[in-house]
Amino acid sequence: MTLHSKSAEESDICNSLLSSAADIGSDLLVMGCYGHSRAREWVMGGVTRSMLQTMTIPVLMTH
Repeated sequence: MTLHSKSAEESDICNSLLSSAADIGSDLLVMGCYGHSRAREWVMGGVTRSMLQTMTIPVLMTH
């Protein structure tokens, strides 16, 4: 197992994760997920929701 780290803007975490996965040739992304209140996600967005809408590789999510 290899650890890769990369900094990202808080508003661009989803794209940063997918970009990093593509850069290293990953074929699966594993991530924890949870939701916030509807109002907070509407205003600030959410990585879980963004990932479900834009994933380009299989993603295993756990809550």
